[in-house]
Formats: sequence, structure tokens, C-alpha cells
Amino acid sequence: MIAGFVDGRGRAYDVSFRTLKLSLTDGEGMLLTGPGEKVQVQVATSLSMDLVGPKSVVFLTQVRGEFTATSSRVVFLAASGLPRAEPFTFFNVALPLHPSAIEHFFTAQGGREFVQFTREDVESPAPEGTGFRIVLKGPAPGKPGEVARYRARIEPRSAGEQVLAALR
Repeated sequence: MIAGFVDGRGRAYDVSFRTLKLSLTDGEGMLLTGPGEKVQVQVATSLSMDLVGPKSVVFLTQVRGEFTATSSRVVFLAASGLPRAEPFTFFNVALPLHPSAIEHFFTAQGGREFVQFTREDVESPAPEGTGFRIVLKGPAPGKPGEVARYRARIEPRSAGEQVLAALR
């Protein structure tokens, strides 16, 4: 699982704002696909995530966006043009940048949050009320080399079912 930010030119950064040397979207904000990778599902939804541990911590507050699923990966991109106020990101992380730089990234540069995962990252999916819950494993924030568990909640439930089905 990768969680982070993508700028208006499609360059991806992790949640600490380190470059991932990855272009995620094209100039129009559409997901770039690799050779042989075909989009199977595109659905408007909302996503929230908690970092699972002895005490769960909100990692991503609920944000509207779109899931795009291929047979090899699922990518959530926050909607463009969302109203932003300090701390300007929907991720609940401390960013090592000046607040005005963060504001500029999300307002002038069209930055937005993203989460990408593969079949190998999924530990347990299950319907949950009107939504769908997926427990994912990925890198622990600020702890290189350590693995953490994340509880993602997708609404509506049908969106979660569709994107997960695309990975099978």
C-alpha cells in the first residue's frame, strides 16, 4: 500500500512529502496505466482510514474522491477542487513543510491525496453497515522498514465491493 499526495502534474509523494519518483496521473488528472493494465472499475466514493494499533488513530479523515481499479491495483484519488482549510490535507500527519507551502501545494498546484493498494496488501475485507471495510498492510508512517495495518472504510458499500472484485 502507498499513501500520499499527487500534484497537478501527476508527480506522487509519500505522506512525509518525499518524492516517490512515480507519475500517478496525466496532465488532466486521469490515472496513468502501465503496459497491459486496463481500467476495470471507476467509481465515485468516499474513503477514510485509521492506523490500527493498541489505540487506533485517524490516518485519513473521510474525503470524497474516486476509486479506479485495474486487475493489478486499486487507486483512490481525492476529488480535485475540495475546499481546504488548515491543515489543508485530509491525512492526519505532521508535515515537515511550512504551512504556506502546504497550502500552495493543495490550492495553486492542485494537489490531492491518494491511496494505492494491490491484492497482496489486502488482509480482510468485509461489509460494514452502509460501507465496506478493508484492512490493509503497508509501511508504518515515519518508521521505514516497519509494516502497519490500516482500516479503510469505503462508502457506499457497492463501491468497495466493485473495486475489490476487480483485484480477484
